[in-house]
Amino acid sequence: MEGRAVCGDLPFSWRTDFDFPTYGGWRLNQAREGHERDLLVVIPGRDRAQAVVMADHYDTAYMEDRYEPSRGGSGARLAAAGADDNHSATATLLQAAPLFLRLSREGRLERDVWLLHLTGEEFPADCLGARQFSRMLIEGTLKLRRGEGSAQDLFGTQVSGLLVMDMIAHNRDDARDVFQISPGRNPESVRLAEEAHRAAALWNQGAIEWNQRPERMGKGRGRRSPDGVSVPVIAEHPNLHAEVRTADDPHSSLYNTDGQIFSDVGVPVILIMENYDIHRSGYHDTHDTMENIDLDYGSAVAAIAIETVARLAIRR
Repeated sequence: MEGRAVCGDLPFSWRTDFDFPTYGGWRLNQAREGHERDLLVVIPGRDRAQAVVMADHYDTAYMEDRYEPSRGGSGARLAAAGADDNHSATATLLQAAPLFLRLSREGRLERDVWLLHLTGEEFPADCLGARQFSRMLIEGTLKLRRGEGSAQDLFGTQVSGLLVMDMIAHNRDDARDVFQISPGRNPESVRLAEEAHRAAALWNQGAIEWNQRPERMGKGRGRRSPDGVSVPVIAEHPNLHAEVRTADDPHSSLYNTDGQIFSDVGVPVILIMENYDIHRSGYHDTHDTMENIDLDYGSAVAAIAIETVARLAIRR
């Protein structure tokens, strides 16, 4: 795929209406001594005028139990390890790359696939990367910097669908094997959600067959790593319950993610996310580590997300 698939960044400056002088990155941007960027891989399909985007984000949240005095913190601004939020989605993006490169090489992609790594999702950046990407889409200024002074214009490509992932590997103990498919506020987004729901049904159908193979038959449910280092023993693939939660559903987490930004500007978008519990241990604290990750659950959600993008990119 050399010379056909391309990767680079989308650099921009962080400008704000209010001052945030305690943030070194903000200060560097104001002094024009630094900049922000999203990362993008463009994998070609037959129709270069259309693209399906698969996105994750870089999370910059503090560990609240180290920062907030009410939780025993000292005010230290220490970033969370982020195993779930949002390394789980970033790992999925990396797993997806060779699969879509192969589909492109085989001539099976009807439209482009863009793998997008967004920056600055947490406060005070407030979905900074998603806002900038949306702005460039609307203004027709999307240009990929490829290094050595070269750039590639992308503003002639229409985004026909965008799937954003935010935390996909924590399996709630009080509501096991559930994840959400949350569409934006337009009919096109609902159609994306329908495709994702079909992908989930395909996963569940396949899991029945795969669990009959010798290496998984009778292995039972998967277990989390006891220490975050040891790899859990092989288990059966889980059967997942995919809940389509529209923007009016109080259990939809779209509002709290980059997905809301894309929905607001009319981009067809769905959020793929675990059954989110903001009050759980392991969310923006010292416990967002591998001990809280359900690898079997996360792998299943990742596979469903990749299958969804593949279906959207291959379908005529």
